[in-house]
Amino acid sequence: MDQKALNMKEISIGFNGVQVLKSIDFSLGAGQVCGLVGKNGAGKSTLLKIIQGLYRADEGSIEILGQDVKESHGKAFASVGMIFQELSLIPEMTVLENIFLNHEMTKRHMIRFRQEEEKARAFMEAYNIRIDIHEKVKNLSSADRQMVEICKAVLKDKRILLLDEPTAALDDEQAAKLYRMVAKLKENGISMILITHHLKEIIENCDTIAVIRDGVMTLHADTAAVTMEEMIGAMLGEEQTDLSFTRSISKIDKSQPVLELRGIRTEAIGEPLSLKVYSGEVVGLAGLKGCGRTELFRAIFGLDPLKEGEIYVSGERLRLGSTRDAVKAGIFLIPESRRFQGLSVEHSIQFNIELPLLKKLTKRLFFDDREGKRLIDEYIRRIHIKSNSREDKVKTLSGGNQQKVVIAKALATEPKILLMDDPTYGVDVGAKAEIMKIIDEFKKNGGAVLLASSEIEEVNQNCNRILILKNRKLSGELSNEDYLTVSQDKLAAAIQ
Repeated sequence: MDQKALNMKEISIGFNGVQVLKSIDFSLGAGQVCGLVGKNGAGKSTLLKIIQGLYRADEGSIEILGQDVKESHGKAFASVGMIFQELSLIPEMTVLENIFLNHEMTKRHMIRFRQEEEKARAFMEAYNIRIDIHEKVKNLSSADRQMVEICKAVLKDKRILLLDEPTAALDDEQAAKLYRMVAKLKENGISMILITHHLKEIIENCDTIAVIRDGVMTLHADTAAVTMEEMIGAMLGEEQTDLSFTRSISKIDKSQPVLELRGIRTEAIGEPLSLKVYSGEVVGLAGLKGCGRTELFRAIFGLDPLKEGEIYVSGERLRLGSTRDAVKAGIFLIPESRRFQGLSVEHSIQFNIELPLLKKLTKRLFFDDREGKRLIDEYIRRIHIKSNSREDKVKTLSGGNQQKVVIAKALATEPKILLMDDPTYGVDVGAKAEIMKIIDEFKKNGGAVLLASSEIEEVNQNCNRILILKNRKLSGELSNEDYLTVSQDKLAAAIQ
């Protein structure tokens, strides 16, 4: 562990006069796993882009595997592999084709398929990976796709891997499988930097932890010597962010549900499903990955047509021809993937929030641009979207602020019902608390929320009632009106 795979000294970089990283010292030993954490926008991605050679630091020195690479980006690329949160594989191609894409084994300009097969199979056998190399990537589980990404990098002789939220889309069993591979890679001398918002994963799987706050390295130490409280303190500093803030408790009028499903069935939901949600409550959907929560949301929002059953909003039957009918009735969906389903990241904050409001802001064939700008500025202030202006492109925002844009877009339609599919996926602990406070405020003002989350504690801390989903069927209901009745252990047992 004395040899350094990566050594960075006094790294600083700024953009448009704004200092993003300030005199960062960072090192990574050979065969070492470091957990890199910090709030969204703290500077983690910028640091990784410097390590990859995508950005050149304004000041400081960088050594990779003993070589000075600050002025030679090619050397950095040769040794460093990035495993992205949003996978870079091509779904219609096979595992083998993806692994060797643009690095095919050739002889006289002909691809040596047999040699590629032998090399891929030998690697997978060494790492105990059970994946059919001739299967198309689109047919693989999320965990197996991550494995293919890692295979692709290691077979290109990458000695340093950068893993960006590798378990965000995985269930506990899949995550455990991934970390077994991480341990094996570590044994073979491959160094890794792991970005995750799950601090428990860092404690269990990383040798060291590095924390960045506002461009400054506030902690870099052996994981065994750091407590969870110290990690959070290094991330947040003086900022008071408490996920256990007091949720509002109010008497719920159950004379008429604001949302009622009566025996609905779709192509994905095979058996009739019924539920009720009342004004002023947050109802949780809890279940293992694949339990059917996303399919249920798609049905309610008009994305998947009903084959059977009826949906009622405030006692009136909802006839869903499209998502426009759902929005008109007061329903809005915060989708599972903000980048691919909830946002147009190449456009501005204003463009994104105004999209569902075009009809509302159009008067006599003319769009009321002044009112639109006023409304967008109001939501930027109201839910604390950190940006320079409403004209900022969404892709320049941190993950937490991108999610706030999705929520602002929903709230601007003045909904009665919010469908929230993993609303804090990939956001830091500070943004998570802010989003939960937005939900609580919406509920206090009479709104109803149907909330699904991959994190058990998020469901049990924020939901008045919890519905258990198994195999796309409702299998039980737990009352949690005081947010204390249902323990995490009880909920974990219920969803098994």
